[in-house]
Amino acid sequence: MSVDSGPSGRCLAVTTSDTNAQPVGRGLFVGTGGNIVGRLVNDSADTTWKNVPSGSLLAVQFAFIRATNTTATDMIIVF
Repeated sequence: MSVDSGPSGRCLAVTTSDTNAQPVGRGLFVGTGGNIVGRLVNDSADTTWKNVPSGSLLAVQFAFIRATNTTATDMIIVF
């Protein structure tokens, strides 16, 4: 089994930032729910993901997770 098709093997806590990009992972775990303002790797604008529940595992690749207006916390990028 290739590393890309198997389960995630690493993780990194998210540090939200209005200017700094995130390392691009394979998904995002949301520990404490809320809104996430961010930009996916192939998008040219930010999107607000509203009311993301606690304990969610999102199968998305964020390039940016903004500090401004992001209320979700305890987020972890999985690789």
